[in-house]
Amino acid sequence: MVREYSVRDFKDILKIEEEAFSPKNPAYDLFVYLSHSNDLLVADIGGKVVGYIAVMDMNDSSKIISFAVKKEFQGYGIGSLLLDRAIERIRLRGKRSVLLEVRVSNLRAQNLYKKKGFKVVDVIHGYYRDGESAYLMALNLFDDL
Repeated sequence: MVREYSVRDFKDILKIEEEAFSPKNPAYDLFVYLSHSNDLLVADIGGKVVGYIAVMDMNDSSKIISFAVKKEFQGYGIGSLLLDRAIERIRLRGKRSVLLEVRVSNLRAQNLYKKKGFKVVDVIHGYYRDGESAYLMALNLFDDL
């Protein structure tokens, strides 16, 4: 089930964030997502949060600022479901496009985004703390773009 974030989900999302990204300060990162997100959706299986997606609106587009699924639940369509629900909500808010950054080495995520219609529009060299570059990917939500 995909649902909106609730304060009781904080610890579960924090654990997913740590597992997926190994941030220096995951609690601060999550605070930023909560402060700046227009949508923070979670995938809930039997009361356990197994994934999340955070979206921030910017003018006529939205940006996915964080998105992760627990490793043991990857490959079951949970990420695809979260992404579909987020895109649906973005479209309903009248946004024209969705943006995101993804590690150049993260082929699994890139393949998911490409299946949903995202295209690589730029390379951001040295984007990540470890020096790895990112692809900037975009999804146009309306055919007239």
